[in-house]
Amino acid sequence: MIDIVLCASGRDEVRIVHDLAVDRSRTARVVRRCADLAETLAVVAAGVGDVVLIDVSVRGLGRDAIAAMMRDAAVVGLRSQEDADQTALGLRHVLDASSSIEEILATVAAAVSGEQEEGASWIQEAADADEESGGRLVAVWGPGGAPGRSTLAVNLAAEAAAAGADTVLVDADTYGPSQSQLLGVLDEAPAWWPPREPTIGTRSMRRRSSPLPLVQPRLRLLSGIGVPGRWAELRRTSMDGVWAALARRGGLVLADVASLLEEDEELSYDTIAPQRNAAAISAIEASDAVIAVVTADPISITRLLREHSRLQELGVEELHVVVNRVGAPVPGDRVRELIASRIQVASLTLLPDDPIACRTAAWDGALLAEAAPRSALRRGLRDLAASPAVIGQGAAVTGSAEPVRR
Repeated sequence: MIDIVLCASGRDEVRIVHDLAVDRSRTARVVRRCADLAETLAVVAAGVGDVVLIDVSVRGLGRDAIAAMMRDAAVVGLRSQEDADQTALGLRHVLDASSSIEEILATVAAAVSGEQEEGASWIQEAADADEESGGRLVAVWGPGGAPGRSTLAVNLAAEAAAAGADTVLVDADTYGPSQSQLLGVLDEAPAWWPPREPTIGTRSMRRRSSPLPLVQPRLRLLSGIGVPGRWAELRRTSMDGVWAALARRGGLVLADVASLLEEDEELSYDTIAPQRNAAAISAIEASDAVIAVVTADPISITRLLREHSRLQELGVEELHVVVNRVGAPVPGDRVRELIASRIQVASLTLLPDDPIACRTAAWDGALLAEAAPRSALRRGLRDLAASPAVIGQGAAVTGSAEPVRR
């Protein structure tokens, strides 16, 4: 006998319970009817039920909640005809809520047997056959101390878009989100952010213009949480889904992430604990390349060298280092030798110090291409945006990012 924990609403719930109750010969029974997601999570955590039959439109349902439930039971999703595109939850078994009780029981049995055979947690749904993953994700990271990550990310994205690349700039910084302000975007409330609406599928992300507003020709912005206090809304499993969806969308994705990369301390919660560094870790693990931004001073460079082992733990294979604010009295060649002799990098780029151009752009909410188009810093960023560090190997390269060989 299969014990079902049911979390549905309206006539679907009544119909399922009635059909199972009138025929006692069936191989499944409803042992608990839950009113909301919190009750469902508590019931499953208590060891009640073999399978959860849950409406995918239940408020708060996301990848984290599904992952938690599938540690103790199988999960089958119910969706309405209007929600045909809402398939980004990563559920292995989803069927229409109007399905017959025989179809529901067959799916429930398949879900239970599948969990027992594989013993795995939930699995991300495979992409549609017509969806090819042709995108490139570049995480713009740097050690603590404000080395210029956000300024570099926004200008690289703008330069890549100006060169013809379909570009998405993602503000995934949970400590100091700033991309909206750097671009002069009026964003009094946090913009639409996929992890807060985890049931919206990847097809919906491509179809709707609101999640990715166009801020420059060929440049779209996913501005994130807006204020640091909302960091708990960015869940790890949801972030993983965002990168996968953007990859299937194609083009270039530049993610501005925070400096801290350590795993958050395990907290004592009766629900799923959020992790503040999950956004940065998720972006780096999913990235095709990481651009590490440091300033031309011994403190910032030392922090990079110390964090290099952590980047390797996260699986970074293509690391590009950008040394920002290079100027007298330290010669660039000395900085280049200091870094290249200690860590293996794919390329190392030096950018000149130009505080006047940066301050002008910041106060005007403008890009360097608008505020100081002829500055040496802007030219360096334009060349970097056209280099393999950003556009990848095999593409046309017109930049001057210098490869470092050991």
